[in-house]
Amino acid sequence: MATEVAENGGDVQLTADERKVYDRQIRLWGYDAQKKLRTSKVLLIGLQGLGAEIAKNLILSGIHSITLKDHTDVSILDTCSQFLIGHDSQERNRAKASVVAAQKLNPNVVVTADTTPIDENDENFVKSFDVVIATECSPTIYEKLNKHCKQANVKLFIADVYGLFGYMFQDIGFNLSTYDTVFPNYRTSSSEIECKREIAYYLTSSLLMFYCFFKRKPNPETCEEDIDELKSIISSLEGASEIPDEYYSELFCQLSPATSIVGAMVAQTATNAIMGKSLKNYNLYFYDHINHQGKFEKY
Repeated sequence: MATEVAENGGDVQLTADERKVYDRQIRLWGYDAQKKLRTSKVLLIGLQGLGAEIAKNLILSGIHSITLKDHTDVSILDTCSQFLIGHDSQERNRAKASVVAAQKLNPNVVVTADTTPIDENDENFVKSFDVVIATECSPTIYEKLNKHCKQANVKLFIADVYGLFGYMFQDIGFNLSTYDTVFPNYRTSSSEIECKREIAYYLTSSLLMFYCFFKRKPNPETCEEDIDELKSIISSLEGASEIPDEYYSELFCQLSPATSIVGAMVAQTATNAIMGKSLKNYNLYFYDHINHQGKFEKY
């Protein structure tokens, strides 16, 4: 039986079974670090391929609980990378459809589903968690979550994957720019940016603006029209360089190679933050599939 989280800040000891399960991890980062993971409560928003990867890694690490939050139904696009949903699943909601397989990964972790849209929760909702990880949301939702998590002193990670390209933003209480300061340009069709930045930054900005304009991500069924729209958005960004066409051709669905890489990075960075080993000097990570490179940045 799994250890219960101690109330009122009391100490928590791992059971003999947990020590056995997490033996290799304890050897890697220590018993005290594993205890910190064991008491952490995580909210994960968005259960497409990226969310599945993040959930898998966090559950295997030995956190106390994870709430899988997604109000959408399973779609054909989930077959590209969402491995928690069985092909014979009769459950239509993505979060509920992911619970059984997720729970089997580690019986010591409490796995639950929440089907309420995040925009229907108030600012107090995040206070029930130690870490919030948000994917597949609109930029305005990300901005609100950043504000609410900062007020509640809750660690926040925002991430998304577009085809073979992906990014992560973290706000864990350090003196770095918040989400809407890093990406100020999704509110209007053009915006001045202080200095020359990476191609990945402008590509992420254009994808966020696309979501604001069309209330969706780029879609394989309308790929040609969507690419034209993205190119137009890029051209409106002050300081943006021309982005090679090869980037645009692989921005559709969430493909397994990218979800594996970005998902692992999100989970690793989140577990490090829980254990008090945060990567303090960076708030952005980009995975550039054209250059086969993952890179942290500070904005």
